[in-house]
Amino acid sequence: MTKLEIIFFGSPYYSIPLLEKIISLGHVVSLVVTQGAKKNRRGKLVNTPIYEYCKKNNIQCITPSTLDENIFSDSVIKNVDLGFIYAYGKIIPKEIIKKFKTGIMNLHCSLLPNYRGAAPVQHAIMNNEQVTGITFFEINEKLDDGKIILTEEYTIKELDDCMSVQDSLTSIAVKNCQEAIELMCKKNFIGSPPLQKINYARKISKEDGILHWGMSVRSMYNKIRALNIWPIARIDLYEEQIKILRAKCTIADHKFIPGQVIKFDKNELVIAASEGFLSIEILQLEGKQAISSRDLFNSHAKLKEKIINAKLNI
Repeated sequence: MTKLEIIFFGSPYYSIPLLEKIISLGHVVSLVVTQGAKKNRRGKLVNTPIYEYCKKNNIQCITPSTLDENIFSDSVIKNVDLGFIYAYGKIIPKEIIKKFKTGIMNLHCSLLPNYRGAAPVQHAIMNNEQVTGITFFEINEKLDDGKIILTEEYTIKELDDCMSVQDSLTSIAVKNCQEAIELMCKKNFIGSPPLQKINYARKISKEDGILHWGMSVRSMYNKIRALNIWPIARIDLYEEQIKILRAKCTIADHKFIPGQVIKFDKNELVIAASEGFLSIEILQLEGKQAISSRDLFNSHAKLKEKIINAKLNI
């Protein structure tokens, strides 16, 4: 395989394995482009995981606030063969794309053209999809639109959440990385599969995490799985708002009032919802650390007393 000079674009932790794979194949990553530092909940500026990786491994990395044709000096871009994007977070303008001899290849975590957009994994889980996958494609100036190079499917498991699906898709991408680069260099593209409906995976907002007990239990469960990194699904339980980080659902007919606690002991916290029951395994009270339902049962939290008193009055 011909060794290439590559500029890599990426930001989150799951971009790192692909960057490592490119380097391990013998390619020269002359520059990495990532997003700038952002404030965390405590107001501290935090660099992206890709930035920290590059700093640790002495790889040149830049964090441009805007993308234009002047972000690369002539000395940097003149020998570059290929651009490679995985979860960078910004659309690359046409003026920059033109600077790459072989173009820029993007890895997207869906089976394009379905789930174009910022949050394909989250939306696939929320929509109860059974299958997702990865797509390597040559970018143009449009959003997740270009000639497809390689795809591979992934079956979403019942206990999968956003992080586990993302990590699995990254592993699939790493396995296919060499072939994708070779196909990109040869301009060996494949046709897009016909789809009757294309879902757009818009950016997730904090409001997406709001649950209510009138929702179907399956919809609640899917949101909990999809949003367990951020913003984390949250709901009111006996006048207290809790975040739910992990749960299980059971589909069943019942006559309980949605939101009513059916079982609460050292082993389970089970609550009635529309069309079934939600078993909460990991939760977080307002301003507190995440705990298990067992921890809640063994605690002196006000919510514990409210649940027990409510159950005594059933």
